[in-house]
Amino acid sequence: MTQPFAVPRSRAGQTHESLRADIQAAVEPLLYGDSRAGYAVRARLESEFAASLGAKHAVAVHSGTLALFLALRACGLGAGDEVISVGNSDISTTGAIHQCGARAVLCDVLADDYTMDTQQVEALITGRTRALLPVDLHGHPANVKALREIADRHDLRIIEDAALATGAHDHGLPVGAFADIAMFSFAPYKPLGSAGNGAMLVTNDATLAERLRLLTGYGAGDALEGRQDYVAEGYNAPLDPLQAALLLVKLPHLEAWTARRRQIVAALEAGLAGTAAQTPRFRSESIPTFRSYCIRVPQQEKVHLGLRAAGIESVIHYAPPVHRYSVYAEAFSTRAPLPVTDRLAEEIVNLPVTPELSDDEVGLMIEVTRGLL
Repeated sequence: MTQPFAVPRSRAGQTHESLRADIQAAVEPLLYGDSRAGYAVRARLESEFAASLGAKHAVAVHSGTLALFLALRACGLGAGDEVISVGNSDISTTGAIHQCGARAVLCDVLADDYTMDTQQVEALITGRTRALLPVDLHGHPANVKALREIADRHDLRIIEDAALATGAHDHGLPVGAFADIAMFSFAPYKPLGSAGNGAMLVTNDATLAERLRLLTGYGAGDALEGRQDYVAEGYNAPLDPLQAALLLVKLPHLEAWTARRRQIVAALEAGLAGTAAQTPRFRSESIPTFRSYCIRVPQQEKVHLGLRAAGIESVIHYAPPVHRYSVYAEAFSTRAPLPVTDRLAEEIVNLPVTPELSDDEVGLMIEVTRGLL
């Protein structure tokens, strides 16, 4: 059996143990009470999550991958359309675009914070472009305010992949404020993680919210009690009530956990100063959260494997980039060059920042990383 890491990516079990009584109280009515209780729990999570962002509407769905697909469908994306996104994200991002019939067009990213280079977007817009899909990679906010100006000039939608950025802010507002629809993931390793899959779609547009609800709930319309009627062909995609109940318990703690993640990152940045590591740099308006701390190093493989051998659960997220995957050999064969995306894929290493880490464990991570560098 593989030994557990001394410094792991997640200690969610430890957090859940500290919240045991609250979690049990939240899930017991779902397990032993009225079978309709789950609808109320999910609706409450939607309301409280929207309020935490200052947004008007939120729709809780089964997973982040499905959420992006539903968001693109709600915005009317289909065959023949193009969506500008990035290549240094999870395959869920490009996969959702292609699965709704559209085509992903990849934009290069910034070396500073690894997000979409807004200066390169307009050159990629064609008569078929219908949307922009920026990614708040590792919890770093993309400059969606700048993208909003571009989108408005060209009559484009913005779907923001904020899967890793719950708790982040930009330009004085929670991430997602400048998008038509923003998606936040609740998968276990995310800043606000459940015990399984889950995601939230957030919008200020009532029409888009209604489309999302139709797509998420089979396309069901209003009908007489005990009967069914459908006004669209949708999917059975709502968030599981047990996950919703767990997230309702955890949501009030998000701000404190985000602050601890930032504290860990500040210690890592200071501790790695003067080494060969290049740490991310952010716009002055950007206040990231961190799903992990993504640094750039020489000899990526040596550092990565050395950290893991020392008991530190280093990972290399989203490398190689999606355009290097076998499944996309034809889809991206005529893409524009992506020199920064390709270079980052050969340099990045992700360090754990789970908020349960002690100062001594953070110190160990610094000591080991410095030694490897």
